[in-house]
Amino acid sequence: MSDASQQAEAARLLMQHRTALYGYVYACVRNHADAEDLLQTVSLVVMQSFGQLHSPAGFLPWAREIARRRVLAHRRVGQREQALDPELVQRLAEAADTLDKRQPASAQHAALLACLESLPPETRRLITLRYDDSVAGADELAARCGRSVQAVYALIKRTKLALRACVERRLALEDGR
Repeated sequence: MSDASQQAEAARLLMQHRTALYGYVYACVRNHADAEDLLQTVSLVVMQSFGQLHSPAGFLPWAREIARRRVLAHRRVGQREQALDPELVQRLAEAADTLDKRQPASAQHAALLACLESLPPETRRLITLRYDDSVAGADELAARCGRSVQAVYALIKRTKLALRACVERRLALEDGR
């Protein structure tokens, strides 16, 4: 993706999620002027580091984490009254992520689910075990799958790459309709 198209995509996603980001920042600082200033700073950081984002589907949690860090820095530097505890800010971010997960499936989410269904059963089981918090660590995951830790990591890496390619193909097909 060229720099110009990356910048355009970043700007589009910022506009799409501006209300959610502003609401989050305002809930943390409880001052409209400070919230607007912080949102501008967050927008600049997002534009500058957009290349680090792996998938547009993860934009809002990624941008919210940038906002959280800016809010915490704002509190450390400023002499302002602290409206919310940083621990509460973290809990708000986690609650927002939970709500995001409960929303109806986006096109990316629907594509990912379809791609997951197309995986071989054993690979799908490995991915499910890895991301559903039912195993304590890599050793337990490897033992449950009957493979070495290195083999499990390699398979997960290959599967993630295949899933990313599959999702991109499905989204491109939908956009071409």
